[in-house]
Amino acid sequence: MLKKIGFASLGLLGALVIAAVFALWMLTPPSLSVPEREDRTLAGVTIWNPGEPATKNQTIIIRDGVISEIRGTRSNDKAFVCEGCFVMPGLIDAHIHTPPELAIGNQRLFSLLYLKYGITAVRDLGQLDDSVADLARDLNTGKIVGPRMYRCGPILDGNPPKVPGGRAVTTAKAGAEMVQQLADEDVDCIKVYDQLPRAAFQGIMEKAAELKLPLIGHTPHAVKMSEINNFESQHYTGIPYLHRSAPKGWAYKNEDLINLTPEEIAEITTVMKTNGISFLPTNANARARLTVSDSKRFPATKGLRHLPDFWKIAWPSVVSHPETEAEIEAAVNAVPAAVNFISEVHLGGVDVLAGTDVVMPYVIPGESLHLQIEILAQAFGSYETALKAATTVNGKHLDAGKIGYLKPGALADMLIFENDPANSPQSTKDWRFLIVGGRMYTREYIDDAVERYDRHFNGAFYTKLLGFAYSYIASDYEGSGVAEH
Repeated sequence: MLKKIGFASLGLLGALVIAAVFALWMLTPPSLSVPEREDRTLAGVTIWNPGEPATKNQTIIIRDGVISEIRGTRSNDKAFVCEGCFVMPGLIDAHIHTPPELAIGNQRLFSLLYLKYGITAVRDLGQLDDSVADLARDLNTGKIVGPRMYRCGPILDGNPPKVPGGRAVTTAKAGAEMVQQLADEDVDCIKVYDQLPRAAFQGIMEKAAELKLPLIGHTPHAVKMSEINNFESQHYTGIPYLHRSAPKGWAYKNEDLINLTPEEIAEITTVMKTNGISFLPTNANARARLTVSDSKRFPATKGLRHLPDFWKIAWPSVVSHPETEAEIEAAVNAVPAAVNFISEVHLGGVDVLAGTDVVMPYVIPGESLHLQIEILAQAFGSYETALKAATTVNGKHLDAGKIGYLKPGALADMLIFENDPANSPQSTKDWRFLIVGGRMYTREYIDDAVERYDRHFNGAFYTKLLGFAYSYIASDYEGSGVAEH
């Protein structure tokens, strides 16, 4: 009898294992081939680095994934593709978060969507799990389709950390040791958050400066902007609180941004310029969260169709958003105040970067950067200046001299157009070829890959199984306030 029970248990276990393996196989998206890195010559093209005049009749020579030479086109130069086309640097999203492995297949989906929208480099500012390091390696070595990836590793915060995957740091010594540990893990930057104690932040700031690692994040409540040097400030954290305390439990309040006076903005601009503080607003994120608040008044963007339905379940449950009518009104009223602030600090000589905070509610990978560029264009009064933020300025802060600007010695990350991309925002989206590190993708290949992924991630099996799983998981997190991000 016991033998029969044992055999039956083993049979049941085997069936469950087979079912799990089958389900995982069914949930995994189709594999996509990555083009080989090839040496190329692009002859007879017009080169346009946004913010500078275009240079016609140029030849770009690519060797080992790097631009080895740019010169005037010679009569014997052979155009590999698209003679007479326009070439500009690939777009860069300076603020993304990578979906966790639990969102099966979504790391590859997001990577593909970045390419669809012309983004050749991204920076992960706070991993949700440890898989980001592996993803970055696979992207950067050409194992999977997607952009170049830079990463900060886990977010450093007080105890307990406010964000998934965050690390608690409470002393200056622990802060310095954590920065060294992350440097040993080959991170490209250090990300800090709201609740860091003053001493911990000081230790982090000093060690990051010593190791020449960019320090990025929310201005911690325990310090003022006037006490920070060489920092990349995210959202509007710390900005209305130069002389007073930030509100407990909030990164910042829209009302405080709205109520900033011209004199206060001028003082903050001076502090930022003097202390080497750059600014990374994510207005597309703030606008997208209103879709959770009221989808009829603030409908989702077209790009939502590329994401699986379970995101609609996950976002409202684990990420904060305006809920009351007063909060919604404050968020709406903060839009012109935010744009005005960007305009003023830009005029004051502060670097403004382009980033989106992908993985936040309804912030669609790739598409959201174009929305952010449009907002920056409104603030700067120039679409070209906004494109410069998403190329040259971002490149300067992510990997100076290597990305965001077409020149000899830079990595071969670029977009190739049949029509002048400077003509309109739509023109910038209509790239014909895209190159990442010497690997060239055609528009047809990426569009076909996106269609294949649309069928997979919106298929009945994926939708029902992941929808059920995330409904269960989200119920455990509801009300946790995890992402005051």
